[in-house]
Amino acid sequence: MELNSLRQFLVVARLEHLSRAAEELRVAQPSLSRTIARLESELGAPLFHRSGRLRLNDNGKLFRDHIERALGELDAGRRAVTEATGEGPGSVRTKAVAPTSSGSGRSGDRTNPTNRWL
Repeated sequence: MELNSLRQFLVVARLEHLSRAAEELRVAQPSLSRTIARLESELGAPLFHRSGRLRLNDNGKLFRDHIERALGELDAGRRAVTEATGEGPGSVRTKAVAPTSSGSGRSGDRTNPTNRWL
């Protein structure tokens, strides 16, 4: 199962309408129908009632609940790694500079092109 397919499933499950879901996802409706059919094939069970209006069945509700939790955990993991690496929102990176003998606080030698100002 691909993450994109699972995200698409969640939109179809929320809207219970393939055309509207395809429009929201900006994908072709036949492609979205194939994605849902592929998921159902992989699971070996239908996820929707298809008599008249598309409705999430009990299997679909169960699958939706697990997918929401799983994708929530993936997003939480992504945020945790971002925060741990200091790249998260509001993070500031600093660099310490040792003062030179002139006390300028800059490193490098202007006469040597390989050394640059910080």
